[in-house]
Amino acid sequence: MTFQHTAFAAYARDEEAFLRGTGRYVDDVSLPGEAHGVVLRSPHAHARIREIATERAKAAPGVLAVLTAADLAGEVRPLGCVMPLVSWNGRPRAEADRPVLAGDKVRHVGEGVAFVVAETIAAAADAAALIEVAYDPLPAVTAPDAASRVAVWDHAPDNLCFDWRFGDSDACARQFAAAAHVARIRLVLPRLAPTPIEPRAALATHDPADGTFTLLANTQGVHFVRRVLAKAFGLPPEKLRVVTPHVGGGFGSKIFAYPEQALVLAAARTTGRPVRWTSTRAEAFLSDTQARDHRTEAELALDADGRFLAIRVQIAADLGSSLSQYAPLTATGVGAPVQGGAYRFQAIEIAVRGAFTNTTPVDAYRGAGRPEATYVLERLIDRAAADLGVDPAELRARNLPDAQEATFAAVTGLEIGGGRFLDNQRRCLDAADRAGFPARRAESAARGRLRGFGFANYLESNGGLAVAQMIEPDKLPVEAARLSFGPDGTLDIVVGIQSTGQDHAAPLAHHAAATFGLALANVSVREGDSALLARGGGTGGSRSLLTSSRSLEQAVTDVIERGRRALSVHWGVPPETVAFDAGVFRVAGTNQGMAVAEIAAEMPGVLDGESHGILTHGSCANGCHACEVEIDPETGQVEIVAYTAVDDFGTVQNPAAVRGQVQGSVAQGLGEALMECLARDPDGGQPLSASLLDYALPRARDVPSVRWTDNGLRSRTNVFGAKACAEAGASAAPPAAMNAIADALAAFPAARDLQMPARPPDIWRVIHGR
Repeated sequence: MTFQHTAFAAYARDEEAFLRGTGRYVDDVSLPGEAHGVVLRSPHAHARIREIATERAKAAPGVLAVLTAADLAGEVRPLGCVMPLVSWNGRPRAEADRPVLAGDKVRHVGEGVAFVVAETIAAAADAAALIEVAYDPLPAVTAPDAASRVAVWDHAPDNLCFDWRFGDSDACARQFAAAAHVARIRLVLPRLAPTPIEPRAALATHDPADGTFTLLANTQGVHFVRRVLAKAFGLPPEKLRVVTPHVGGGFGSKIFAYPEQALVLAAARTTGRPVRWTSTRAEAFLSDTQARDHRTEAELALDADGRFLAIRVQIAADLGSSLSQYAPLTATGVGAPVQGGAYRFQAIEIAVRGAFTNTTPVDAYRGAGRPEATYVLERLIDRAAADLGVDPAELRARNLPDAQEATFAAVTGLEIGGGRFLDNQRRCLDAADRAGFPARRAESAARGRLRGFGFANYLESNGGLAVAQMIEPDKLPVEAARLSFGPDGTLDIVVGIQSTGQDHAAPLAHHAAATFGLALANVSVREGDSALLARGGGTGGSRSLLTSSRSLEQAVTDVIERGRRALSVHWGVPPETVAFDAGVFRVAGTNQGMAVAEIAAEMPGVLDGESHGILTHGSCANGCHACEVEIDPETGQVEIVAYTAVDDFGTVQNPAAVRGQVQGSVAQGLGEALMECLARDPDGGQPLSASLLDYALPRARDVPSVRWTDNGLRSRTNVFGAKACAEAGASAAPPAAMNAIADALAAFPAARDLQMPARPPDIWRVIHGR
């Protein structure tokens, strides 16, 4: 039994489907005879498994199969981490692939120990409750910088996965020795849950005739998920087809292959039936990859004139109980290039110790390393300004380049293709009326409120270059596109990127229609099926428009070349005399010509083909965000009274969509700053915020409408002139908000140690000295 792929029939119809409530998600697809799976999960953060008794569950009504690690042994391997990493001493990182089901030991609350398949989900859940697991609880490791009482993995007795270094330690030491002032700060970045509105879901089939599998799942990239799962099953990739329909948000968490996807595939082969699994919200809090969770100490060296000399950052990164597929890179190579921002530093040194704990695995979440780096940098600069008694805007202005088009290198070696930089800061502070802030502060004080103003500059590095080169150091990111022209003037574009609600297809369809002289309504864009393209990068890291523009640009070049060759034969002229412009091929110096639509009708298939575009340069979006807060000292409640953003996203293709991306990423950044935190018992590792009753997400009343200004400088790295936009707010909002809160609480010494999330009880204690 196979799926009929749900095509994305035309670029605009996704938005219409979402507005009309006709989007088609994994749970909207049903197959005849499908069975339902339920995962039995560990209640312990750390325990040895002595025995799993499944007999009663297997005999329960409607049960088709009960799978444990013993049943999968030799059939399915753990899900491998694809990111190699070498510590400063030359030692490779520790191996800790994610088990599909726990075997001898469970390593976090919620880790799967058995998978029950039954005729109905209720029957599967009832049978799962009959499984008896004998555990021997062990002490739990709950923090990456805690003294290890017990090893999460026996081959990593100190729980250290890697000790990674970046930069020039000797140059950094010289700059610090010569510094007139050194500012220091200690920061905690809380653990976060990505929490997309649509939980993860999967539906699998197996064809015993040829041994092929099909997986319908809400992923952010069908080709990557196929690659990881095929390796786990020991299959050639072509034996596994992965299909993704509409996706209700991902924010990074749906990039990865998960144990439950492997389980439905294995169960489909075992039962001979389609098998479905859909996560509950409670399961999502226990099994979806989580994010951030850093403890950081940072230092900034300045000369007597307030010029930045060097920055030194030491990070203890919590990786969770095993390595998710990108985890080592998320904690190191993604954030490091932007750790110095666009500021003029002379030296930088970064040290990251990644450690295993008895918690859910950690990986990429909106920004994936860049928000962590930006938060440390911008909070540290404000600390230096406070220590020196200098205006934080003036201190930044001394060290930030003005707008410039020329490419230059950051202290990290990142090639920055121009930007607005200081101009962004000036425009943002003007738009936020910083000059009028003292009057607003006085008005708040008259009402018994504390008012603060904060801002932050940010620099992005997008395009997936770090990810691609970490996996294959000698290769650059490659994206695919297949173009097929119909005899009726239609064009079908298949791309390897995937939308999770961003409307990636619109600029591609517009560009193709204009280039080939076709009606926009006749251009469709499809995505999300590994059978349609040989490769695809999916979406993540704000790279989709960059990589898809390269693949489409290459596809256009290839179509023109195919057309020139075909028409040179058709007309009997040399290929070099055939020119192309505005959708028409012509013989130079004559009136002889054919439009693309005519060629497709008269010579079917001659223009069609798959093209691969190589991304040689990413983009460096940049900007400045300002936040103004008011605090009630009686309750500690923070109100965001104004938020202003000035962003250089290059040439903006769709202002409404970009504005939405800014608003959404700011909302998630403010959530991190003010309320979101996956709390856990520090002794036993039990989650204390494993539902939406306990994990606070920002609501509409918590997030003001962002006053957004487009200050774009066209990018030279892609045909659209665009820079990435989706993660800017996630980088800028946390430091902007926390700097504003620190400004409001400047009279209280304890405010120097206030950490995210800055919740009302924490702020109340700062104010009242408790």
